[in-house]
Amino acid sequence: MAIDYDAWAQRYDETRGVSPSVLGPLLAALGPSAGRSLLDIGGGTGNYSVALSQSGFRITHCDPSAGMVRRAASKPEVGAAVVADGQALPFADGAFDCAVAIKVLNHVADRPAFIRESKRVLGGGPLVLVNAARETIEVNWITHYVPSLLGQERFEPEAATIEQLEQAGFQVEVSHIRYTDMADGSAQALKRFPEALLSEERIMNTSLLSRLPEEVRREAFEAIRRDHESGRLREVIAEYQPLSEKHGDGTMFVGQV
Repeated sequence: MAIDYDAWAQRYDETRGVSPSVLGPLLAALGPSAGRSLLDIGGGTGNYSVALSQSGFRITHCDPSAGMVRRAASKPEVGAAVVADGQALPFADGAFDCAVAIKVLNHVADRPAFIRESKRVLGGGPLVLVNAARETIEVNWITHYVPSLLGQERFEPEAATIEQLEQAGFQVEVSHIRYTDMADGSAQALKRFPEALLSEERIMNTSLLSRLPEEVRREAFEAIRRDHESGRLREVIAEYQPLSEKHGDGTMFVGQV
């Protein structure tokens, strides 16, 4: 099920923000800001653009959705905000010191092209990607209720992303995000706070769950609520916990030029 991102922009910030669990590792990977130029690729409504600007980076924000860009441009901390697809960026070679793409890669049709374009517009680097890899999805207890998520090709193994980055000329470091908050409202964060998934507003404001056919989503929502009330949900979560701790709630790929 496709998402109308222009329409989603109107309600995105109601439950989606900046997670300290992501921002801390992100800043550590980027290194000192010191006025460095940063491209936020697929930056949505600009929440991370704002946080990175407040940390000292000079931000250029881009997203293929005009609605998302309008919302981002309304935030004073966001610098330039441009409608642009990460697979064909309208920027000069080496235009930016570094770049980020947070929760973007799973929505990209041509990932090698996206990575090549990111490399092209970078000067010193790095490129930092944060997304859900196949390993992350497989250990997410939500898949107990929505097993069809396991078959979605958009969730590639970590090794595939590493290979694509290396083929583009990056040296790659990998680490894992572990949420201690649900500030960014993503399904990967909400799995740590299962009561939040009893809110249909939150479910519909995550790309993982809002993409599902209505019937599948409704059945999953009802089953989670039923198991929460009976106590069974705690048992389901416990079954996934060991591997979840190993693979985390998301993967951070740092590509050094």
